[in-house]
Amino acid sequence: MLRLKVTPVIGLPQFTGWSQVAESTISVSVRLILVFAVSGKHAGNVGRDISEKVSDFYFYDVEQLHDFLNQLVSFAHTNNSKLYFSCAVLGKSKSVFATYGGSVFLKRGEKSGKILMSDYVVKVVEGNYVENDTFVLTTLQADQFLNEVQLKFQQGYDSDIIITSVVPGLHAQEDSSLSALVFINKDTDAPIKKDEAFLEIEDENFEEIDLDDESNNSENEPNQESESLANVKFEIDAIKIPNKAVDLFEKIKPLFLWILNKSKILLLILFIFIKKLISLVRKIKIKKIINAIKTIKSDGIKSILMDKKEYLLEVKPKKSLWKFFAFIIVIIVILGIIGYLSYSRNKETQRVQQLINPIQTQVISAKEKVLSDPIVTREIISESVTKLEKIEQENQKSSALSLVVNQKQELIEYLDSISGREELQDLDVFYDLRLAKSDYISSGIDMSDKKLVLFDKEMKEVLLLDYDSKKVSIRDFSNIENLKDVVITGDNIFTLDDGIHKYDANLDAESELVEVRNLGDSNKNATLIESYDRFVYVINPEKRNIYRYSESDEGYSDPVGWMKSATGLKYDELTSISVDGDVWLTTIDGQLKKFTSGREETLNIRGLDIPFEKDIFAYTNEKLNNVYVLDPSNNRVVSLSKNGDFIKEYKSVSLGAASNLAVNEELNKIFVVSGSIIYQINL
Repeated sequence: MLRLKVTPVIGLPQFTGWSQVAESTISVSVRLILVFAVSGKHAGNVGRDISEKVSDFYFYDVEQLHDFLNQLVSFAHTNNSKLYFSCAVLGKSKSVFATYGGSVFLKRGEKSGKILMSDYVVKVVEGNYVENDTFVLTTLQADQFLNEVQLKFQQGYDSDIIITSVVPGLHAQEDSSLSALVFINKDTDAPIKKDEAFLEIEDENFEEIDLDDESNNSENEPNQESESLANVKFEIDAIKIPNKAVDLFEKIKPLFLWILNKSKILLLILFIFIKKLISLVRKIKIKKIINAIKTIKSDGIKSILMDKKEYLLEVKPKKSLWKFFAFIIVIIVILGIIGYLSYSRNKETQRVQQLINPIQTQVISAKEKVLSDPIVTREIISESVTKLEKIEQENQKSSALSLVVNQKQELIEYLDSISGREELQDLDVFYDLRLAKSDYISSGIDMSDKKLVLFDKEMKEVLLLDYDSKKVSIRDFSNIENLKDVVITGDNIFTLDDGIHKYDANLDAESELVEVRNLGDSNKNATLIESYDRFVYVINPEKRNIYRYSESDEGYSDPVGWMKSATGLKYDELTSISVDGDVWLTTIDGQLKKFTSGREETLNIRGLDIPFEKDIFAYTNEKLNNVYVLDPSNNRVVSLSKNGDFIKEYKSVSLGAASNLAVNEELNKIFVVSGSIIYQINL
C-alpha cells in the first residue's frame, strides 16, 4: 500500500471564500490529493460539493483526469464561483500533477523548487515519484509562502517544523479564506510493501515527462490561453530538479533529443556508415583468416611473418582506408557541432527565461486583482507588454526570441479581453419614433422603471413609451409657449416650461395638472430640470445657481439656492444634470462634475484611455450603480463607477449623432436617442 503523510494548512473560511483538501484513494498504490479554494457568494456550499465529487472520482488516465478537473472549474463557474486548485496523483513510482490557479513545489534530495504553476490555464505534467520526495501543493493565494518553505528546507528543517511556522503567518492574513497548502511526503511509520504494484499510466496521446527533464523548457510549451473553460489545453512547464544519478545523461540529453528530431538525417548517416562497413568486410578473405589461425596453432606466428607470399587480409589500398577514417571523423565533428549548438541554445533559453520570470510573477499577481481592481490589472499588464517589447528589441538575434514574442502575444490578448472596450457595428433599433408620428424628433430622453419618456422641443410634444408592450402615448403641449425640458420620476412627469408642472405619468388627456411652481425668478430662464425623491432641481444660468424645490403635504416649498460655494462653473455651458443624492453635471467642453451638498467633490477619472473632450451627457440615479456618459464626438458610451473608475466602453459609429441617453441596469439596457431612432445597447 502507498503510505503517504498528508498535512493540510487551511485558511479561515468566510462567506465568500472557502478552502479545503480533498482526497480519493484510487487503489492500494495510487492516491489523488487536491487542495483547492472557492470564491463566490456561496463558496462553502460549492466547496463541499467539489469535495464530494473528488472523493467519488476514480483515475485511470491523464485525459480523463483533465476532463474531470475541467468539469470542476465549469461547475464552480456555473454556480457563480471561481475555483483555484493544485492536484497530485501519486503512485509508487509515477506521478501526475495539475494546477489551475495554484503551484506544485518539490523537494528532492538537496534540490527544491517549483515544478508547476499556473494562473487561469489548466496545466498538467507527468513524471517519476521518488520515495523520499516531499511535495507542497498550494492555491494561488498561498503561493507567497513557498519562498519561506524553500528557505527552511535549505536550512535543514523537516516538514513538521516548517508546517508549524507557516500556520501563524497564513492565519494572520486579512483574508486567508482562499489560502491553502498541503504537504505530502512518505509516512515513515508505515513502510511500503515491495510487492505492491503501481497503476501504470498508458495513453499514447499524452507525453510522459520525467521530473528531471531539463530539456523540456518553456520554449516547447504550446502557446495556449483561453478564457473559455471548454477550450482549455494541456501545457507542460519546465522542471529543473536534476538527480545526481543522471547528471551526466542530462548534459548530453539535448544532443540525443535534437538528433531524434532530425531522424531523417540520422538514418541517412547510418545508412552510409553501414554501407562503408559492409564494403570493408567484403574485402576480408575469410578462408585465409581461418587458414592463418590454423597455421599459427601448428607452426607459431613466425611462420606467418616469414612467409612473404601469405597475406592475412586483403583490403582496399591505404588511400581508401584513410577516406573511411576521414568520413568517421567528419561525422564526429558534425555531431560535436550539433551538440554544441544544442547546448548553446539551452543556455540562451535559460538566460531569456530569467529575463521573463519577474514579468510573469508580476502578471500572476495582477491577474488576482482583475475582479477587485481591473484598472490596476490593466496598467500592470500594459506595463509588462512594454517591458517585453524592450526585451524583444534587445534580443533580436537570440535563438530564444520566440519565448518573448509568445509571452508578449499572450499578454496582448489578455489585455484586450479585460480592456473593457466593446466595438459594436450597427446598433439594435429599439423603436422608431416615426411609427408613432412621422415627423417626431426627440430632444431628450429619460426613464423610470419600464417607461421611457421623450419630448420634441420643436413640436412641444411629450411621448411616453412602454418598454414591454411598446405602447405609445403622446401629449400635446402646444398651448405652452416655452417647453424646455422633461423628466420622469416614478408615476410623475415634470416639465420645465412657463414655470414647473407635474403630470400623471400615463399622460392621459384627463390626467391632473399640478403646478409645482409658477413662473418666477428661480425658473424664468432655467434650462434643465431633474427630480430625485421628493425634490425637483432646475439649473438657472442667469442666477448662476441650481434651485431646489421640496415637496410636502402642503405642496412644494419656495426655491432654495442649492449651490453653497463659488465653483467657477459656467452654467450656460452645462449639457445635462442627473441626481442620485449627489448632483452630476456635464459641460460642452467634456467635463464631468460631481457635487455633494452643494459643494464640488474631487472626481478623478481613472483608467480611461481617451479623455472626454466636448459635448458629453451623463445619466445616473439612485437605482444605478454606475454613471453612464454619452460621448458623441468619440462615438461611444462610457460606464464609470461613482468613484470615477473606468468600467466599460461601448463604441459604434451610430452614436456619433446621438443626443441623450437613459439606462436601466435591471433590464441590462442602455437606451440612446438619435433623432427619431431609439437604439439599445446590452450592458
